[in-house]
Amino acid sequence: MMRQYKLLLQGILTDRILVYRTDNHYTQEQMAELLHISPRSYFDIEHGKYCCSAITLIFFLLILSKTEVSDFLDDFRLRAERKDKDDVA
Repeated sequence: MMRQYKLLLQGILTDRILVYRTDNHYTQEQMAELLHISPRSYFDIEHGKYCCSAITLIFFLLILSKTEVSDFLDDFRLRAERKDKDDVA
C-alpha cells in the first residue's frame, strides 16, 4: 500500500522539479547543486527513474516559497485522498 503513495509522490515531484527548473532557468547541474545530489541523480529524478531520498525532498521544499510548498502538499493530499476513495469503491 505504501508503494502506491511513493509512486504518487514520485510523479508529483517529477513534474514540480521540472517546472521549477524551467521556470527559473536553471540547468540540471544547477538543480543538482541546489538539491545536494549528483547531476546524474538529478537527471534520474527529473525523468522519473526513481523517487528522491527524504533529504533531497527536504532540500527541494526549502528552495520553494511557502505558497509553493503548501500547493505541493495540497496536491499530494488531494491525489492521495482521491486514490483512497478509488480503492474503496
